[in-house]
Amino acid sequence: MRFLPFALGGLLLASALPTLAQTATETPAAPRFYIGLGAYSSYYQLLGGQSLAFNSPVRVPVQLTAGYQLRPRLAVQLGVAYSGSTAHFASVGRYYDPANPTRGTYFDYNATSTLRNASVSVLARYTLTRNPAHRVQFDALGGFTLEHGSGYERGTRADSLGGALVVSPYGYRTSRNTLLLTAGIGTRYRLGRHFELTYDFTLNKALTNDSPTGQFQGLTRSSALGLRYRFGR
Repeated sequence: MRFLPFALGGLLLASALPTLAQTATETPAAPRFYIGLGAYSSYYQLLGGQSLAFNSPVRVPVQLTAGYQLRPRLAVQLGVAYSGSTAHFASVGRYYDPANPTRGTYFDYNATSTLRNASVSVLARYTLTRNPAHRVQFDALGGFTLEHGSGYERGTRADSLGGALVVSPYGYRTSRNTLLLTAGIGTRYRLGRHFELTYDFTLNKALTNDSPTGQFQGLTRSSALGLRYRFGR
């Protein structure tokens, strides 16, 4: 008779083990990786600005982000933003020397000019909202941003300054690199299990400047509006 309670207990334990194993297996892991894509704007990459052609469409700098969740409220994020424009232009006219106004010189320019801008940021994101179940979350942002810009122009020019018409090719390049200290705040709105609508606003302070003028800018602003996808359940 004493064997019966032990046998019943063993049967109950054996039937519960598969359920426990299935529960442990089906427990979803917290999503750690995410990627995002959005529109970007800053002092160095203006939304719809820095276009060389007057009739060109409005330009929208694009930013791609990738992040890794280190802790439930702490993540590290890499962002790359890019924009560029190319324009063709020509200029024809005559130049008159004030010392000899009766004699003009002819000039003719035909060129292509290109501007390229890239921004690379490494930021830490710390979630300020304590309840992860809220649809709206706020993050504190901090890190560094490297701004790179380059320009290139090439073409031909003709002039008659020497008395005869001379046509010659020309070209030149310019570039700058600026390291920024970046801090700001971000907002996230959860659209579903995987997607979030994000908006980041940061202030930036130049630490170095490799521009031709050598002038440092004060505090500058940058912002990004986009969509984020979180991997995992």
